[in-house]
Amino acid sequence: MINIADEHKFRKYLKEKNLISDLSTVSIRRLGGGVSCETIIVESATRSFVIKQALPKLKVQEDWFSDVTRIKTEKNCLDFYNQIVPESTPRLLFFDEQNYLYGMEAAPEGSIMWKDYLLTGIIDFGIARQIALTLARVHNASATDHQIRITFESQTFFQELRLDPYLKTVAERHPTLANLIEQEIQRLLANKLVLVHGDYSPKNILVHGSKIYVLDFEVAHLGDPSFDLAFLTNHFLLKAIKNKHWAASYLNLAIYTIDTYLAEIKFKSKESLEPNTLKTLALLFLARVDGKSPAEYITEDKDKELIRTISYGILQHNIQTVRELAKYCLNEIDTITAGKK
Repeated sequence: MINIADEHKFRKYLKEKNLISDLSTVSIRRLGGGVSCETIIVESATRSFVIKQALPKLKVQEDWFSDVTRIKTEKNCLDFYNQIVPESTPRLLFFDEQNYLYGMEAAPEGSIMWKDYLLTGIIDFGIARQIALTLARVHNASATDHQIRITFESQTFFQELRLDPYLKTVAERHPTLANLIEQEIQRLLANKLVLVHGDYSPKNILVHGSKIYVLDFEVAHLGDPSFDLAFLTNHFLLKAIKNKHWAASYLNLAIYTIDTYLAEIKFKSKESLEPNTLKTLALLFLARVDGKSPAEYITEDKDKELIRTISYGILQHNIQTVRELAKYCLNEIDTITAGKK
């Protein structure tokens, strides 16, 4: 298995595979933003593409391993997104199963990670609408696709990369939640309804003007749609903690995103999906301070404690709707900001 982080070996690989004709004019850059893969952008005068390779050990402080064959799952999911939402997905160019990597089109020059926009206070509801509708379209299409049920039947990587490091780690560190978390895990595994992206977050969505590009599909599996919706909106809550002066806007974005998605889906009722999403969200919120992959921008101890307080509160108050959630979170954030706690 080639190490594409070794530029000398990588250049040799590009030449052997006839991916670039003139290596002297090629620019090769490592891309950041992920912990589970090595990602390289190759740029020449005639073409630009990205090569992504799965890593056996993830780039986090704690030991976290996963089978590199998950790259095939990612390639298959990228293929399906290309079919259903081609306008929002880079095109797959090639797949090298032997070296656990694939190549795809590079997003247009100047594309920005949506996470960066959100952290700087650029809160665009038009972009959020596209993101919510893209997810709904994929969920709708996969819910009735028999081949998808076969291709993505395995939930191994979802367990290795999401349930174990996020929810099971939280259960170990918060034993009073262990039974509830085990019930939630069983629900997420049992409800095999749609193709779940598994990492549908602002860091995996590039924005270029009014267009979006969805990336990173290695946790894709047949599962419960509430996970994708919770995983996405969890990031709005985290940013409301980081930038409390914009908290109301982030929480309004959560309301708008969930409402837009729920209005579009055709396979499950809002009555059951919304409360399930909020329960999952509460646990994922907690996992970003007490799981194996903490949010790197939540650095203050008081913010971590506020996240714990809100997570427990969502569960204890049995919050059922995103509007209730937004009201509760904003009240807790306002109370802290006013120095009442």
